Amino acid sequence: MQDLTLFNIPETPPEPPTATCRTCAHRQRWQCGGSIIQYCAVRRSNRTFNKKLKIKVTNAACMQYEPKKL
Repeated sequence: MQDLTLFNIPETPPEPPTATCRTCAHRQRWQCGGSIIQYCAVRRSNRTFNKKLKIKVTNAACMQYEPKKL
């Protein structure tokens, strides 16, 4: 018999991403008064004054992730 599925997708769920924004080369730390705010240099936002997306370092890494160079 012929298989009628469009794509052959494995039944196992994908593994959760292990990389976070903390280890990304595009992460920038800005100090505003007494607090430190993290921004992504690649992703843009219209809601911040510097047009960079405010992030949390515990977020899962996005598609533009690049590891930090030591």
